Amino acid sequence: MHRIAALPGGWDPSQGGVVFLEQDPAPIVVLSAADTDLTALSAAMRLLPADFPAVRAANLLQLQQPLSIDDYAEKVLRRAQVVLLRLLGGRAYWSYGLEVAKEVAAAAGSTLIVIPGDDRPDWDLVSHSTVPLAVADRVWQYWLEGGAANVAACLKLLAREFLGQEYAVPEPQVLPRLGIYYPPLPRDPHAPKVGILLYRAHVLAGNTQPIDALAEALQERGLQPLCLYTYSLQEPDLPQAMREHFGGQIELLLNTTSFSLARLESEQPDVRLWQELDVPVVQVVLSSGSRERWENATRGLGARDLAMNVVLPEVDGRILSRAISFKTVQQWDPRLQTEIMAYEAVPDRVAFVAELAANWVKLRRTPAEQRRLALILANYPSRDGRLANGVGLDTPASCVEILKALAQAGYRACPLPQSGDELIRWLTQGQTYDPLGSLRPARQVLPAALYREWFAQLPAAVQGDLLRQWGDPPAHDIPIVGLQLGHVFVGIQPPRGYDRDPSLNYHAPDLVPPHEYLAFYLWLRQVFGVHAVVHVGKHGNLEWLPGKGSALSATCYPEIALGPLPHFYPFIVNDPGEGSQAKRRAQAVILDHLTPPLTRAELYGPLAELERLMDEYYEAQQMDPGRCPLIRAQIQELVRREQLDWQFNLEKEEDWGRLDGYLCELKESQIRDGLHIFGRTPTGEQLVDLLLALARYPGAGQLGLTQAIARDWGWDWDPLAVDLTEPWPDKPPA
Repeated sequence: MHRIAALPGGWDPSQGGVVFLEQDPAPIVVLSAADTDLTALSAAMRLLPADFPAVRAANLLQLQQPLSIDDYAEKVLRRAQVVLLRLLGGRAYWSYGLEVAKEVAAAAGSTLIVIPGDDRPDWDLVSHSTVPLAVADRVWQYWLEGGAANVAACLKLLAREFLGQEYAVPEPQVLPRLGIYYPPLPRDPHAPKVGILLYRAHVLAGNTQPIDALAEALQERGLQPLCLYTYSLQEPDLPQAMREHFGGQIELLLNTTSFSLARLESEQPDVRLWQELDVPVVQVVLSSGSRERWENATRGLGARDLAMNVVLPEVDGRILSRAISFKTVQQWDPRLQTEIMAYEAVPDRVAFVAELAANWVKLRRTPAEQRRLALILANYPSRDGRLANGVGLDTPASCVEILKALAQAGYRACPLPQSGDELIRWLTQGQTYDPLGSLRPARQVLPAALYREWFAQLPAAVQGDLLRQWGDPPAHDIPIVGLQLGHVFVGIQPPRGYDRDPSLNYHAPDLVPPHEYLAFYLWLRQVFGVHAVVHVGKHGNLEWLPGKGSALSATCYPEIALGPLPHFYPFIVNDPGEGSQAKRRAQAVILDHLTPPLTRAELYGPLAELERLMDEYYEAQQMDPGRCPLIRAQIQELVRREQLDWQFNLEKEEDWGRLDGYLCELKESQIRDGLHIFGRTPTGEQLVDLLLALARYPGAGQLGLTQAIARDWGWDWDPLAVDLTEPWPDKPPA
C-alpha cells in the first residue's frame, strides 16, 4: 500500500499495489491520462488570477485500482463542484472510475464533464456528462487545440458556468495542427539533412528537451536536423507537409511518434507516407516510464511503451533504435497539488541514435564501389558440417546470389564463387570454429593491443562479467574467421561459448559472449571498416546475447558487439516471432524470404501399393463383391508386412476407414521440396507445386482451391476440418 502525492517515477502501475493520492479538496478537479495535459494545465494556472478557484489535477495512471479510486472519490471528488475527465481510449480505459465519478456527481449534485483524450469524437463517452452536449463539445475544443491559453480559457468557462464566477471567456484559439519546430541551434544548409517527426503536444507543452538533445547530437556528427510536429500520424495534411518539408531533402527520418500509420485491420497496410520519402525511417522511443524502472528491467520497456512505441511501429516496417528519454518529475505544482512530469534525455542513448543515423546516412551517400559489407553466416554447433545453416534456406547458394547481385550493382565483390559448394570450400581452407579448424591458417587477425584498448573503455559492469566468465583478454592476436572478397567480407559467426560448456543452452539469456566473439565484431567495425552488416538466414546468436528485451542500454551485449551499424537480416517469412528479436535488440531490417518450395508428400513403394489395393477393394464392393475376400487378404498381408498392424488390425470395419484416412492424410501432407535460395523464384514443377500448395487451403477472406471445387459440386466441405475417414456423401457430378 502506497501514499503518494503524485507519480514521481518510483511506482510502476504494472506492478500492482494500491496507491492513495493525498490532495486537498477543490471546486475543480481535472483528471487525464496525458502528462502533457497536466503540463499545459500547470502553465495555464500561471495565466489565471491569484484568487481563481482552486484546481486539483491527477494522472489517471495513478488511479487504476478500485480501492485507490474509491479513496480519491471520497476525499476529493465528493467535495468538488466540477469534475473534468479526459479519457483516451473510450469508457473502457477507466470504466470503474467513470462509474464512480457518475455516482458521485449524482449524489452530490455536482457537474461531470467527460471528453475524449484525442481528436476523435466519442459521443458515447460524452453522453456520461451531466452538461449539454454543446457545453461538453466546447470544453473538448479547448483541450483539442491545446496550449496554456486555451486551457486557461477552459478553466474560466468552468468557473463562470458552474461556480458563478464572472470571467470573460474567449473562444478556443485555433493553433496549427502541424508545423515546423526549430531547435535552439545554428543551421548548416550544406550539411546532410535528417528529418525528425514529433508530437504537437510536446511543442505546446514545451516538452522538447529530448528533441533538442537529439538535434544537437546530429549536428555534432555533421548532420542538419529538420523538425516537423504533428497532432498524430493520421493528420490529413501530414503527407503534404512532409513532402514540402522533407521531400527530396532528407537522407533519413527519425520518428518519435507512437502507434502505426498502417491500420491492423487492413489487408494491405497503407504506408505510402513513408514510401514517398524513400529514406530509412528509424523509430525513436520517448518512454512514458521512468529511467530507474528501465535501468532495472530486463525486459526494457513496459507493456504500454512496448505496444505503442515498438510493436505497432513494426507494422509500418520502421527500424527500431533506442529509447532516448524517460519521464521524470519536472516540478511540484502547489496549486494543482500534483507533480508535473517531463521527458528527460539520456545522453548516451541520444548519442547512440545519432550515431546510428549518421551511419545510415554514410551508407546512403557512399558510392557502391566504396561500400564495405559483411555477410555473416550462422554456425551452430561449431562444426564445418553445420556452416551456413539458415532455417529453410540454402544459405551458401543464397550468399553466392547476394554476392553476384552486389557485383552487378557496382560493389567490389571479387573474386566470386560460382556455387555454394565452392564458397564453403573457400571458407574451410582457412580457420573455422571446427575443432580441427584452428589448425588452418588465419586469414586476418585483430591485434591484441587494439582489443585491450577497446575492452578498457567498456562499462565496468561489462568488464567484470567478461573477466569472471572468460578471464583476461587474450594476450595474442585474435583470429577473425572468414573470407575477404574485395570490399565484402564473408564471415562465420563466432560461437557464444557453448562449445566450452555443452550443458549451456543456445538461447541461455545470461551467458556473456567470449572475448573472441566481441573481437570479431570489433574487427568488422574498426579494422575492416564495414558500412553495414548482413546476417544471412535464421538465425544467428547476436540477437540472443544477454541484455534487455527492448530499448537496450550500453551494457546490453547485442549493442556492445554490433554497435550502431545498419543491419540487414534475410529471415524466413513464417517466423516473425524470432525475427522480432533481431529487430528489437539489434536494429535489424528483416528481409523476408520464402519458405522452401512446398509439395505433396504423395505415396510411394508399399504404401502406394496399399492405396491401390484399397481403391480396388472399394470398387469390388460395388462391382464384383466376390473378389473382396481375396483383395482383403492381400491388404491384411501387406499391412502386417509393413508393420502397420499395431495401428490397424482390420478386425473391425471401422479400421478399414481409418486405414484409408491414414493413407489420404499421408498423401495430402505438405512437405518441403528442397531449400529456398534467396533472390530466386522456384521454377518448373517446384513452382507449380508451391502455387498449388498455397491455393489448396482457405485463407483470409477466400476459399481454398479444393474447397471452391467442392462448392461447385454442392458440397459444404472444409479441408481443415474434414474427417478423411468418412465416405463422400454422394458421387461427384459427371
